[in-house]
Formats: sequence, C-alpha cells, structure tokens
Amino acid sequence: MNLGENIKKSFLYPLCDYNKFAMLGVLTVFSFLSSICSSFGADNPWVVIVATLIGGIISMYLTGYSVSVIKCGIDVKEEIPDFKVGRDILNFFKYLVIGLVYTIIPLIIIFITVFGTGILEIWTNIAPYIQYGNADIPPALLSSFMFAVFITFSVTVIVLVIQIIFTNLGIARMLANNSITDGLDLFEVFNDIGKIGWFKTVGWFIVICVLDMIFFIISVGIMLIPYVGVIIAAFFMLTFTRLFNSYSVGLLYSDAYKINKNQENIKDNVLEDTSKAEKTDVLEEYEKIIESKKEDTIDSMYGEKDE
Repeated sequence: MNLGENIKKSFLYPLCDYNKFAMLGVLTVFSFLSSICSSFGADNPWVVIVATLIGGIISMYLTGYSVSVIKCGIDVKEEIPDFKVGRDILNFFKYLVIGLVYTIIPLIIIFITVFGTGILEIWTNIAPYIQYGNADIPPALLSSFMFAVFITFSVTVIVLVIQIIFTNLGIARMLANNSITDGLDLFEVFNDIGKIGWFKTVGWFIVICVLDMIFFIISVGIMLIPYVGVIIAAFFMLTFTRLFNSYSVGLLYSDAYKINKNQENIKDNVLEDTSKAEKTDVLEEYEKIIESKKEDTIDSMYGEKDE
C-alpha cells in the first residue's frame, strides 16, 4: 500500500461508524475533565483531584483502545473496534512495557551526548554572566555553547524519531503475532521496517507529523472558544486524530505483515513438500525391504524342498 492510499484510508476511517465515533468522543471529553472543570471556574481542590483521577483512568483506557485500532489497520478492516474494557486495559499495559523498553536506549544515547558535548559544564561557565546581567560573554565560550546545543538537539531529535517509529511498529508487530516478546524483538522490528521500506517509513512519519501539527493548531483554535471550546475540540478533533494516527500505523505495518505471512506460507509449503518426499523415500525403501524378504523366503522354501 502506497503512502497516499494509507493517508486516504486513514482519513476516511474515523467516519466509518458514527455511533462508535460519538462514544469514543464522549470518553475523550471525560479524559479532559480537569481542563473542562478549570474552564468553568471549578477550583475546589477535591473537584480537581477527582476530575484528574477520572481523566487519567480514561486516558489509560483510550491508549489501550488505540492499540486495538492499530490491529484493525494491520488486518485492513474498515471498522472501528468494539469497546472491551479488559482487552483495552491489557493493551495499555502492553503498550507501556514496549514504550518503556524502547525508551531505554534513546535515553542512554541522549545522556552520553549531553556529557560528551560538555553542555552542562559550558552552561555552568555562562550562567554567572547571565545572572549578573553581563552581556560580555567570551565569543569562544558562546560559540562552544551554541555548538554543543546544536549537537545535543540534533541527536535528541534523530533518536526520538527512531524511538517513536520503533515503538509504534513494535506494538504493531506484537499485535500481528499476538506476542509481546515479538514486539520487543528489536532486530525483527528492524527487518520489518526494511520490508516496508525505510524511505516510505520516514516519509510516513513526516507526513503524519505535519498533519498532526495541523490538527493541533485547529484544536487550539477551537479551545479558545469560552467554556465549550475544550469539549468541542476533544469530542471532534482529538477523537479524529486518535483514530487517524492509530489506523495509519496499522496500515503501514500491514505491508510487512503480508510479506511475513507469504514467507511463512512458502516455508510451510517447502517443509510440506520435503516431508512428502521423505515419506515417499521411506515407503520405497520399505517396499524394497519387503520385496527382498519375500525373495529370501521363496529361495529358502525352494532350497528346503531341493534338500
């Protein structure tokens, strides 16, 4: 499936079931309950605490539900999944495990970059100038700081992009094979990206980021509407964005899934043909042994009579 078809199908997907979209929209609104309470001036500490707890629990469920949407994309099903609390809560914890594991290496790389560039030490030397309002920072020190910032920022962005791609496709692989271990297999996820195509994967990520930025700007504009802005943005834009992104991830991985299935089918056919050939060889050998025994028996019988 090419990138254009992926984006087109993902755009149309949220509109394939208005009832489920509305139900998901209501849940999304409740996930922003604390923000809604604030927009209506509810500043009671207990109200804020309860609203935050309710919003957090629903956000957990919606994250797990998004994982179920990815599975629909892998199977190229044009239907929004049913709401199953047990399944989606379990999916949330699977998502959490894969997300944490795929975050470890990027964090290590970022920390190494920070200490390697010496940005913290350089900032310690620059801080006194800023603290006392002295603008006469030595050019060499300033240029060193700017270079360190550039390197650190560049490495961080690249690493985070790779981390997001691997996390999403790791989750997709987990769903395709129904195994969290497969989702954590970094090398197999790497191979899956190769089957999809690295240029296609990176291009997909860039397009999704641009579209998400547009959705975000529209959502912020809607949220500026007094009182009901947050509710409208959550119900329509954020629900649409969730379904769009999740389904698009599934469609992207569906290419690798099809290739893997074809390879498995070819392997099974080869093994089946090999097994049949081996069985044929065994039967032929068995028939030769039986025939040989028959001849020995006949020779033995005639030999006894001759005696």
